[in-house]
Amino acid sequence: MKRALLAVLPLLALAGNAHAADKEACISAYEQTQTLKKDGHVLAAKAQAAVCAREGCPALLAKDCTRWLAELEHSTPSVVLDPHSSSGAELVDVRVKVDGTPLVDRIDGKAVPVDPGSHTFRFEPAEGAPYERVVVVREGEKNRRITVTLESAAAKAARPVPTGVWIFGGVSLVALGAATVFTIDGLSRKSDLDACKPRCNADDVDAMSTRFTMADFALGAGVAAGAAAVYLFVTRPSGAEKAERTSAAALPYAVPTPSGGLAVGLDGRF
Repeated sequence: MKRALLAVLPLLALAGNAHAADKEACISAYEQTQTLKKDGHVLAAKAQAAVCAREGCPALLAKDCTRWLAELEHSTPSVVLDPHSSSGAELVDVRVKVDGTPLVDRIDGKAVPVDPGSHTFRFEPAEGAPYERVVVVREGEKNRRITVTLESAAAKAARPVPTGVWIFGGVSLVALGAATVFTIDGLSRKSDLDACKPRCNADDVDAMSTRFTMADFALGAGVAAGAAAVYLFVTRPSGAEKAERTSAAALPYAVPTPSGGLAVGLDGRF
């Protein structure tokens, strides 16, 4: 009988130690739930609330933790990750991190719980460049869809020619062509006037001067438009860059100055 009692005593001691450890875990989870909940870390708070709400914890603690768990579940926001390719196709093989911490390894269309607040979502496709987006997720907001467009490696490397290059290039060709025509006409009139010097008709002299002035204007516009076309072509963005340019709104100009010179430039944004 004495031997049996000696064998049972260690088991009772172990059971008592285990019960004490469980009680300490419940108390610790109870305290951490309150702290994390106050700091806005709802996901971590939920995990701790689940610990102290389980059966075996002191009834008073378990009651509070069960209530907190329900409140946290209601206030926990969630997001639905929705990456697409530049062609509009849905992407699946994409890893996503939030604030540098892995969130999902693959897109499955399911809502993912996150803490409320401002977060940086980083989308990392299997091929192509990663993309980051800052999103403010509000407390209690469910199924917030985060749609992003991810460029493929080929699209990122591509540098499409902007429409403005063709517009300015066309303007430059037309203006230079006009300058050539006015110059030729002016030289022809000058040749005719050489024969009547110094008694040439004043109107004929004015007509010749007008042709050369128009040639200067057209040449200035052609040079300005050509420069704009070259600039847009050289600085054109890649497919991954979102350059805010309005090429069609920019127009070359060439106007005479009071001193008799010629001012050329571009009017608008590009």
